[in-house]
Amino acid sequence: MPSENATIHCVKVPRVLDWINTSTVIKLKEKVHLEDIQLHDLICCNFSVPCGELNPTTLWTTYGIGQIGGTICINYHNGYNHKLAVIVNGEKQADIIEGSSFSGTFTRLQSIEVQCTDKSTNTESCYGEFKIMFHFYPNDQSNFNSVQDITETACFLSNRQGIPLSLTSDCSVACKELTSSKNRSNVYIQKVPGETTMLQCIDFLIQGFVCVQFLNDTGEICFQCVFPFSEVDTVFLCAPPGTKINCQTLDVNCRAHIIPAFSSKSQCIEVVIIISICLSLKSVDDVIIELNGFFSHPRQELVLSSCNIRPPAI
Repeated sequence: MPSENATIHCVKVPRVLDWINTSTVIKLKEKVHLEDIQLHDLICCNFSVPCGELNPTTLWTTYGIGQIGGTICINYHNGYNHKLAVIVNGEKQADIIEGSSFSGTFTRLQSIEVQCTDKSTNTESCYGEFKIMFHFYPNDQSNFNSVQDITETACFLSNRQGIPLSLTSDCSVACKELTSSKNRSNVYIQKVPGETTMLQCIDFLIQGFVCVQFLNDTGEICFQCVFPFSEVDTVFLCAPPGTKINCQTLDVNCRAHIIPAFSSKSQCIEVVIIISICLSLKSVDDVIIELNGFFSHPRQELVLSSCNIRPPAI
């Protein structure tokens, strides 16, 4: 319970001298080199297939392997003047003659077959060499084989490992003042005609990471990359020497756009990232205030008599 006589008490409390909400737009232009992501493997072997067979001969098939791309080359050496049909994924691609070759690149390889198309009553065969250069990606990223597979992007705040972060996380966006509290420069701003206000120039740094995911037409993630961002911005606040700047991130919006390459043979993706950050900045110091108050003391404990206990009404 409070005492009867009020007394003056001094309390140190934080004081907000100035407070603004501001937005900062950061633009990044990055290149993703697909050669750093893409892995290769080469298979090379000779083949001999009988002429006049009704069904084609399989040279290679996925047999349950995930979707994979590659470049194939078939050199037709000798076949007794018979034509050799090249069949990829069940579709005939070409008829080639002795001494010629067929080559092509496919983003989705399932099977490769050849067939001597001319009928023969002799035990004749077609001879040649088969090569295939596979293109695939680590971590079983078989849903991406070329730049054309990418149809959209997703962008969000993350750590350096690409794990999404919320705005409440301490590691999401770092914001700190670069200027010294004692050496902030003064600027004079005219609020209304004839009235000038002196403010201080505050330079602050914004840092963080964004993760960009590259998606195909089915929404699957082909691969993702993490990019650091940093920006120095300036605001004007009433922040005399001795004040501190509190910076809080209110909202972050990230967008990423793929820039088409000038050459179709380019092995890199150029992406533009636009990061919009909304910040709350306050200049704060500590002040001493006086309060009239009473000292409180504990009251006496009330003892409940058993005679006063009544059963609840039914």
